[in-house]
Amino acid sequence: MGHRAAAAGIDQTQPRSVGDRDVARALALLEADQAGPITIAALRERGVKAPAQAVYTLQLAGYGIDRVSCEDPDGRRTLGYRLHRPSGPKSDRLAGSREAGGEEA
Repeated sequence: MGHRAAAAGIDQTQPRSVGDRDVARALALLEADQAGPITIAALRERGVKAPAQAVYTLQLAGYGIDRVSCEDPDGRRTLGYRLHRPSGPKSDRLAGSREAGGEEA
């Protein structure tokens, strides 16, 4: 019984469907991409089977995702996506999130 309970716990922490895996992979790629926006083609090349749906699902879940213009490897303009990062010093952002958290509680 202990083995069955452990296996059930593992299953619950891993994405269950292809769509869930796509969303988790897209989020990981967006969070890891420090060089700039990532395109739909780049998401697809990195294992996200339905990148546009994954980005949309993340937006519905409350993630701020910016659409930005960028160049593909051939030099053509295309759209890319990146996680919205608030402007301003990090200490200001932390103070703002603490204030917002205090008002809601």
